[in-house]
Amino acid sequence: MSEHDANAVEKPRRLMHRRSVECLGYLRDDGLWEVEARLVDTKPYARHERHRGELRPEDPVHDIRLRLAVDDSFTIREAGTTMAATPYPSCLDVEGILQRLVGERIGKGWREIVRRKIGKLETCTHLQELLGPAVTTLFQTATSGKTPQGRGSLDQQQEMKEPPFFVGGCHSWRLDGPVVAEMFPQFSAAKPVAKT
Repeated sequence: MSEHDANAVEKPRRLMHRRSVECLGYLRDDGLWEVEARLVDTKPYARHERHRGELRPEDPVHDIRLRLAVDDSFTIREAGTTMAATPYPSCLDVEGILQRLVGERIGKGWREIVRRKIGKLETCTHLQELLGPAVTTLFQTATSGKTPQGRGSLDQQQEMKEPPFFVGGCHSWRLDGPVVAEMFPQFSAAKPVAKT
């Protein structure tokens, strides 16, 4: 929260909608990395929906789950979707759509792969949105390796010949920044500091 936001006077307001996204990352006994992601939308008031009838406060508008399992190269080996609550019966038609991603590798060009394999009108907007945090969670899950106890999160990656997925991906991990220069000097584009 910025200083400006902290000093602002809170205006009276009423909760109208809640979206919860939860992602859990696992290392499976068979060596695959797995993520379970869930998106739940609720309203704090009773309402009537055309296809579902009367809904009580907190009954979900959406309750959508996806599961991805990847190998060490981040190639998708398994994918699945469950839609426990949707506003329209036709939403259920897309439950199997993530199967199209099996065999694809998550990495550079990932978003383009998803766009090519799954057309905008072939999927659910919310399922598409859930892929982002799910994939990020997979990377966070695997960052420390399969035996992370007692090590730093990047220890096993520092001798890599190819830059990890996050290098060059944000402000802190920019190629010309101090973090890349310190942690991954082999990929750094930072100007060397002149010695005096």
